[in-house]
Amino acid sequence: MVVLCAVAVVLIAPGVYIYESTKLPALDSEFDLERALRNSIESERRSQQMGKYDPKKDPIEWKRPDFARLPKNLVAAYISERGCPTYFQTPREDGWAWTKRLLLGMVNVEPPGDGWCEQVFASNLATRIGAKGTLQLVVATHKIHRFLRKDALVAYDLHSLKLEVGVVGVEAAADTLFHKQLLDLSLAELAELALAIPPNSAFEQIKQCKNSVQIRQARDGVLDRLKAFSLIPDNESRLAKDQELACKRPN
Repeated sequence: MVVLCAVAVVLIAPGVYIYESTKLPALDSEFDLERALRNSIESERRSQQMGKYDPKKDPIEWKRPDFARLPKNLVAAYISERGCPTYFQTPREDGWAWTKRLLLGMVNVEPPGDGWCEQVFASNLATRIGAKGTLQLVVATHKIHRFLRKDALVAYDLHSLKLEVGVVGVEAAADTLFHKQLLDLSLAELAELALAIPPNSAFEQIKQCKNSVQIRQARDGVLDRLKAFSLIPDNESRLAKDQELACKRPN
């Protein structure tokens, strides 16, 4: 049944692809994606800040995502929590392997491999630029995946995720939760941040420091997984686990 469904999708795919593409913003290059995200994010910020805008406290501008602005331990925690700790150790998924992943995903079959995370990151971006429904999402995901490298997929995803009203991206999250620049966060704080963002999505719990015992256990779990996947050394993991929760510190 799965094979028949996949074959049927292949037969009708070209027409569907063209039709669904007409409903999406232009997505022929990274510039198109950047423009679509900027328009969406900055428009939302303007509407939220109408009448109370303070350019020093509430900048409207959304900066172009840059992988170099991401702490390596945050990236390690993110790919680990997403379930693909070897993401940067494996080749990018392209050609038939990638196409098959998209097609089988439409019938709820998930092939193995780190292409899973490539699909997740690209799909997140597709949703943020307005893709709706399964077919539009698949088309937009494929278009975005064509022109973004593996590191750029992570950068765009982390710099454009919405955590609450007015808080978009991990740099804004670091400022809101820890009152620090992202690159100034310690390993313990980065593990705590990894809990706040997807797939853990405990932003509000950490912001209010609800159930600090549970948060600490979860933070230490992030650190344990990083160590288990050899993404951080054992001594760094132990030192970070000895640190007090950032959310418990006075602002």
